[in-house]
Amino acid sequence: MEQELSARMAGLEEKVTALSRRTERLEKGQTALNRLATAVEVLATKQESMGQSLERLNEKMDSLERRPGQRWENLADKVLLVLAGAFVSFLLAGGGA
Repeated sequence: MEQELSARMAGLEEKVTALSRRTERLEKGQTALNRLATAVEVLATKQESMGQSLERLNEKMDSLERRPGQRWENLADKVLLVLAGAFVSFLLAGGGA
């Protein structure tokens, strides 16, 4: 009977040792998984921030790209006003008659 108990105890000790090793591996894996989840969260936050920055840069680029066109439109408006003023002055001055 004593030998049977010793054999059972030895078997149980082996199982406990194996389970302890498995638990340690699972704890290490869980720690790595937690670090990965934290890293993904940080990356998502940074990506969101980068998206907002890109949006602001796009708005600035659009504004810069529109400037030359606006300048030409303003110049064309001024030229037309000068020509209209010259034509009105010409008509008021006697209009070639």
